[in-house]
Amino acid sequence: MATRRGLRARNWPLVAAIIAATGCVLAYLVHGQGWTITGLDDLERKTVDLRFRARGPLPIRDNRIVVVGLDDQTRREAPDVFQTRRGWARLIRALAAQQPRAIALDLFFSSPEILLPGSLPQEVRAAAAAAAADPAPSPALVQARAALDGVVESLRGDELLAGAVADARVVYLGAAFRLIESAADRPATPPPLPAGLEKGEVSEAIGGPGAPGAFAAAASLPAIARGAAGAGAVNHFRDPDGVARRLPLVIEMGGRYVGALGLQLAALATDLPTRFVTPGEVSLGDRAIPTDGTTVRLNYLGHPFPRVSAADVLAGRVDRGALAHKILLVGYTHAAYDKVPTPYDPLTDGVELHATLLHNLLYEGVLHDAAPPIGVASVVVLGAIGVLLQLRAVRRRPWLPIVAGLLALGAWAALAQLAFERRGVVLDVVAPAVTLAAVLLAATVVTVATEGREKARLRSAFAQYVSRTVVERILANPAAATLGGERRELTVLFSDIRGFSRLAEGLAPERLAEFLNQYLTPMTELVLDSDGTLDKYIGDAVMAVWNAPVDVRDHAVRACDTALAMLERLRPLNDRWRAQDLPTVQIGIGINTGPMAVGNMGSEARFDYTVLGDAVNLGARLEGLTKEYEVDVLVGEATRAAAGSGGFVFRELDYVRVKGKDQVARIYQLVGKVGACALTGDDLAAWQGMLVAYRAGNFAAAEAELRALAARHPTDGPTRVFLARVRELAAHPPGASWDGIYEQRSK
Repeated sequence: MATRRGLRARNWPLVAAIIAATGCVLAYLVHGQGWTITGLDDLERKTVDLRFRARGPLPIRDNRIVVVGLDDQTRREAPDVFQTRRGWARLIRALAAQQPRAIALDLFFSSPEILLPGSLPQEVRAAAAAAAADPAPSPALVQARAALDGVVESLRGDELLAGAVADARVVYLGAAFRLIESAADRPATPPPLPAGLEKGEVSEAIGGPGAPGAFAAAASLPAIARGAAGAGAVNHFRDPDGVARRLPLVIEMGGRYVGALGLQLAALATDLPTRFVTPGEVSLGDRAIPTDGTTVRLNYLGHPFPRVSAADVLAGRVDRGALAHKILLVGYTHAAYDKVPTPYDPLTDGVELHATLLHNLLYEGVLHDAAPPIGVASVVVLGAIGVLLQLRAVRRRPWLPIVAGLLALGAWAALAQLAFERRGVVLDVVAPAVTLAAVLLAATVVTVATEGREKARLRSAFAQYVSRTVVERILANPAAATLGGERRELTVLFSDIRGFSRLAEGLAPERLAEFLNQYLTPMTELVLDSDGTLDKYIGDAVMAVWNAPVDVRDHAVRACDTALAMLERLRPLNDRWRAQDLPTVQIGIGINTGPMAVGNMGSEARFDYTVLGDAVNLGARLEGLTKEYEVDVLVGEATRAAAGSGGFVFRELDYVRVKGKDQVARIYQLVGKVGACALTGDDLAAWQGMLVAYRAGNFAAAEAELRALAARHPTDGPTRVFLARVRELAAHPPGASWDGIYEQRSK
């Protein structure tokens, strides 16, 4: 009974899989709700970077977006742009002359220009005024006054820049906000919005949670900002690995809401208003922008935007009108400043982030996270798949859960990539993958711990008489090894050495055992290699069965193939024994197909896996009949019908009433494979004509056919047997009771 209880044990790997899946789902639900799974978000971000690379670059759909680079060429040819406000004023006027739609600066001028230390600027201005008031200046004073006027003029950088900004009327300034990271950073009194940033406020600001809060902002001087067309935040967020993947669309400061520079430019390009609505929804006109709160994931295009050097603009090397109606984003692009890591490039110019946001907003290209229920559903589904893979029906092949799990994970990754590329939706990949892996790992560990010894016992029991493939299928479904039987359509094979008793008398017991081992080993291998089951050895006899304990659809074909292979394998064995002065042997094989009872037959304490039934008995009788018909292989009518498509040549031999049975069986000789047997089609037709005459009692006609066959095939056993039989019947006619049925004389 212990064996039966072990075989019927609970599916502990399935239980472990359910527990692991449940734990992973619960962990995912609480992740980010006050408790964080270390490293999970970092890994997920890395998979998003991989999705960018798998997708490849996207085309730039709007040629209006142009980056004006403050590059190394500008540092060489126009260093005043980097050094003075006067240089900046010169650049803005040069850009404005191109008549662009907007000039957006990824920078700001938050403090006055300081060219002279301390009070020296005021002293120079006073000295210049005094020199100018002298009605009769000396030549030296005239020279000094000219120098002073030049210095005073150089101190007008902020004024000149403010004038250039106001005259251009299309300049958008940047501002950097210092964001609130904790409650301690929030000021007791809401700070005022710096002058000029009101031009960057969203057109409707109902407010509410969601927008990042700020307690300070670095923005341009009021005199400069006064003439600007607008302003916007140039903040970006870097994840813990230092890569910039997100930008805030709206930032709150002192109850006021300022949009990102890219958002302001998108509103300008589309002539649509922007709105910030509770609880953090941002819209461009009537179109809501997919956000994570009010933060957007940038959908990087994979290559830089078209750009021109500020030096070329200043030197007039850019054709007039080439930048007309363009949206120009001005930023530092030289080798040592404002570099930002992105999923595509470890060092990208910061201005590219704002150009990317603008492009994303114009063409609905921003990325956004899938809704939280989808993330939960993905973890549940992958966990459920891992659980289902632990069902016994699936685990019949040990590799199947792993392969199926990898396929499921691959399918989810492909779906995530498709959603990323087609819809800009970021689906979680790591959490579902970890869930599936945890489920499979838990089930594997429990399998090793709880089923290892049971499988070892079953493997030891079955490996002696079935192939490795069949053993593994049994181990995956131990119920197949329970005590009892079931009715199935099977094919059974019996083989026996002819004259074994006489052979055994001439050999010492030790020598006989060695001889039998040399014979039975290759014969058994042939059975197992064809996915047959070795039922038992009966002395020198071999009993094998196909289609049990596991399904083999073409079981009759396999049995016939095995019988022919046994005859082939016997030839080199006889050659070896002949060389060792040992006797050579012949074997007879009987094969039958039909319904049989199969299973572990015996007692609770000891049982054998075997088959029972009339179809089994007929197979054994057919093996005995091979001696009487002088053939190697006999098969039953059902086997001949089931194996008819296997390329075999069968010859009908007789109607036989076998020993111990009243029913009549139609028997066939398995002659060989088509194209590889001695009998031709004409021979078989002649044989069939002989049988018709024989069964009709026309023994003279039957004898004539047999003599002709014997002349062509003098060693053919059935021809000799029937020739002797018809001569006996012709000499002693059976009378009116003749029915053509042969009575088996012995087993």
